[in-house]
Parts: sequence; C-alpha cells; structure tokens
Amino acid sequence: MKTSILATAAALIAVALTAAAGTALAHDYKAGQIVIDHPWARAPIGSAPNTAAYMTFVNEGDTPDRLVAVKSDVAKHVMLHESRMEGDVMKMVHLDDGIAIPAQKTTELKPLGLHVMLMGLKEPLKKGEMFPMTLVFEKQGEVPVEVKVGAPSGEKDGDAHHHHH
Repeated sequence: MKTSILATAAALIAVALTAAAGTALAHDYKAGQIVIDHPWARAPIGSAPNTAAYMTFVNEGDTPDRLVAVKSDVAKHVMLHESRMEGDVMKMVHLDDGIAIPAQKTTELKPLGLHVMLMGLKEPLKKGEMFPMTLVFEKQGEVPVEVKVGAPSGEKDGDAHHHHH
C-alpha cells in the first residue's frame, strides 16, 4: 500500500515538474536554426514614456542572419539600439543596419549593450505582464514572440529574465 501511494505521489510530482518545465520553456522561441531565449523588457520608471527589451539569440546553424527590425503595438517607435561608451559618456546609438546574428554564436541583447528601444509607450508596462512583439530577420522573416515585463531599472527582479536552459 505504501509503495503504491509513493509511486502515485512520484508520478504526480513528475507530471507537475514536466508541466512547469514546459511552461518555462514556452518562453523560448525558434526561427529556423536561431533560438530566441526569453524576451523581456523593463517596466518603465514612473510615467517614463520609453523602455527597452532584451533577449538572447543562439544561432545553432551554419548560416548567419541579421535582426533588421522589430515591431510592436505597445510603442509608437520600436528601434534597434546599442549603448556604447564614448570617452566618459554612455551614448545610445540607433542601428540602421540591424544586429548581426553570426552562425554558431550567441548574440545577447542586454542592459548597457544591444537592445530593442520601445519609445512612446501607448500604455504603461507593468511588471509581470506580457506583450507581443515581432522580430524581423533578414533570412528567417517575421517571428512573433511574447515579451515578459520585469521590474524597473534599479529594482530587484526575481523572475523577469531568468534563463531556462
């Protein structure tokens, strides 16, 4: 009797863990040989009209690609940017030619680096919400993703951008 109760409990735990893993992995996307890992954005501070979105691209293939544009209805303007130190000043540079996704390499969009700039937010983004965004690749075309909103800059954020590998 104890054995069957333990076996049932173990089976239920396995099902729960599998479901949880499936949910976690559901925030990764694939565009051909490119894995798009956990798109996330910071909630803006106060009523700030702008924020940024981030993610990681892992190109598992032998063909390079390029992220040429990003679309989202949450903001008036969605642009690819890079933060760069120029002398003692951090500058944000618009990337007209997009972001290279080299073959067999990882390309990370992260704070103070490459990122998607969401300018002129139509409504405030709140921590824990998700919103749709479409990534436009030179070769893979359009790839819809859901972006999870994390804590504003400077706040601790326990769950917005953990990687699920």
